[in-house]
Amino acid sequence: MARRAVVAPAGGFRSIAVLRLSSLGDVVLTLPVVRALRAAWPGARLHYWVKEEYADVVRCDPAVDHVRVLERDARKLEDLVSMSAELEDCDLIVDLHGSARTRVLTFRQKAPVLRSSSYRLRRAMRVHARFLGPAAVPAALARFAGALAPLGLAVAGAPHVTAGDAAEAWAEAWLAAWAPAAVPLAFCPGALHATKRWPEERWCELDALLASGGRPRIVFTTPAERRALPALAARIVADPAARWVTEPLPRVAALLSRCAAAVTHDSGLMHLAAARGLRVVALFGSTSPALGFAPAGEGHVVLCRNEPCQPCTLHGRESCPRGHFRCMTRISAAEVAAAVTAIAGR
Repeated sequence: MARRAVVAPAGGFRSIAVLRLSSLGDVVLTLPVVRALRAAWPGARLHYWVKEEYADVVRCDPAVDHVRVLERDARKLEDLVSMSAELEDCDLIVDLHGSARTRVLTFRQKAPVLRSSSYRLRRAMRVHARFLGPAAVPAALARFAGALAPLGLAVAGAPHVTAGDAAEAWAEAWLAAWAPAAVPLAFCPGALHATKRWPEERWCELDALLASGGRPRIVFTTPAERRALPALAARIVADPAARWVTEPLPRVAALLSRCAAAVTHDSGLMHLAAARGLRVVALFGSTSPALGFAPAGEGHVVLCRNEPCQPCTLHGRESCPRGHFRCMTRISAAEVAAAVTAIAGR
């Protein structure tokens, strides 16, 4: 059913709120919507509402005037009810999350509230009822863009994340101090859920293959992810042609764009790397690109074995429900090395 059209005021919208509280990849994928709104109403003040963990994705974006950060200790129901008063001055609200929290924030607001379709039922059928052959799930970019359909706005282009001048200067100096022999490759071996992660021994095999070919490597993780990968960390520390980075998000974004290509899981860094202009080799395990979260843009390689039991989850699990984990263990290091070498050389 078509949604009712929304007509802008005669002078255009003056204050627009975009809500996407989490997570990293989802926030990245909303950026084309933000820029479409800015292009349509350049005089409007645009507020982006997001959890503090992901605020750096939009903090330096030229289309965003104000980042409304939800601190970790201010997300209870009473906090949200109080915060909702801040939206009363907006004349357009675009809710790209549709969560319980954003519905509390937007409850009984006078301004039009536009939401993107989640396709939760279709995605759940992909996971739990594959034999029924459900209709395809639109890509997340298309789902977010659909929120603006009542305004008659088209959303085009892939996301681009702005790191900021300070982060760009840091990345330039960091790379100059290291002075690798060639443009490095990026490894992003982290992911929130275990069944999204390629086994550590495979990352070590990949590192050995690329090191033997003389390719510098940078590994990007959080400090906790590094502690969980001791064998890979030992290899990287021992090799002058490799580095490990656990810097804040803006610095990671700036340094990623100085790499030749990235190897990632189905993770936030997959979307961040693509939004910084890298071609990505994305490894999908318990999830699937068919759920709508393949890396945005052109030139990427998605490695997904499409096992009969895949996908087994929308977001990831802590262990393989069948005990074999073939979706990841059957992706070989040689296959990944060939893919990343090919796209890095284009």
